Amino acid sequence: MLLEELLRCQIQEWYPTFRRHTVPTVIIPLPAAFLRYLAGKTAYPDPDASDQDEDGPLPFLLPTITSGRTPFPPIRAHLPDPVSLLDHDASELIFDSCSSSSDNEDEDNLLRPAFPELEAAVDAAIAELGGAALPKLNWSAPKDAVFMAADATTRCTCFAEVAMLLRASDCIAHDLVSARASCQDFVRPEGVRRNAGEADSDASEEDDSWLHDGFQYYLALRKWYPGLRPESEFRCFVRGRKLVGVSQRDPSAYYPSLPGWRAEVQPKIEDFFEDVIEPQFASENYTFDVSVRADGRVKLIDFNPWGGYTLPLMFEWEELEEEQRGDEELEFRVVMQQGAVRPGLMTAVPYDMLDWGDGSGWDVFLKKADSELNRQMASLDVDS
Repeated sequence: MLLEELLRCQIQEWYPTFRRHTVPTVIIPLPAAFLRYLAGKTAYPDPDASDQDEDGPLPFLLPTITSGRTPFPPIRAHLPDPVSLLDHDASELIFDSCSSSSDNEDEDNLLRPAFPELEAAVDAAIAELGGAALPKLNWSAPKDAVFMAADATTRCTCFAEVAMLLRASDCIAHDLVSARASCQDFVRPEGVRRNAGEADSDASEEDDSWLHDGFQYYLALRKWYPGLRPESEFRCFVRGRKLVGVSQRDPSAYYPSLPGWRAEVQPKIEDFFEDVIEPQFASENYTFDVSVRADGRVKLIDFNPWGGYTLPLMFEWEELEEEQRGDEELEFRVVMQQGAVRPGLMTAVPYDMLDWGDGSGWDVFLKKADSELNRQMASLDVDS
């Protein structure tokens, strides 16, 4: 993947060209302080103090809200302890009280910085888009952080919700830290060291150079449509400026209407590619996502680079890159029957919570659950 191909897929780059064919979007440049917050660092570091982030990332706290709007819980988020799930109501374990309990004002300002101008811009944009929006950065949306949301979606109605999803997302962290660095022709700007304020001595240390190289990151807020159906979304693969494959965008589910609908959808996507996408998008190899509405209209959702961290969904990259594929008929893949789904490519909870090893939290939880089940079954046997 080349850097110019990746940069071309940034939403602020392609949105002006394809505005008429995509979802209404408001794009806001992000200040450096908010980027530091997303990285778990001190948002407003003291220039005279060089060791503020030496103890690792700051606790996961929402920023201080300055608009007067009351954010939903949590201000402080905690992952649930699986062992205690049997003994407590799960809703009590996920979030703490909304009230801050900092010992002093200086600590509160450090852990919960305020971004009043950004907050005002985000809340105004959400209001402009109808009261709800889907956030994303230059490339990625925080789709891996939906476990934090009450409705298990990335739908946001205020700045606090946007900040929470962005801060919790590994997809967003990848955008910030690794997206450009993963390109084969990426060159670290001169004068930028691996860790700001320290010598470039240990390759295993966290790479903070993205914070200091002047690259501009953006927040894109996209209008929320409650009627969007996941079975209407597709990922399209373009190689050598030819559409070589289409996959349903959610390969982990079977939608009964989709196998029959595929024959109707395919020509609409092909026409959309030939008439709208191919003449105006400069890359040779890339992917684009679309939604096909019930009335047959095709809406562009996003662009992604070819390969790299882009998921091939129901394909494998090796087969998409076969030389003869460009000369063959377009292959359109959907899940054809119940039980034939591809396992989910991304979990909806942090990977840490999926440690099944002996003695892990989930191991203890399952053993305790099994013991409780056996106790209840034994009780039933005695009663009968």
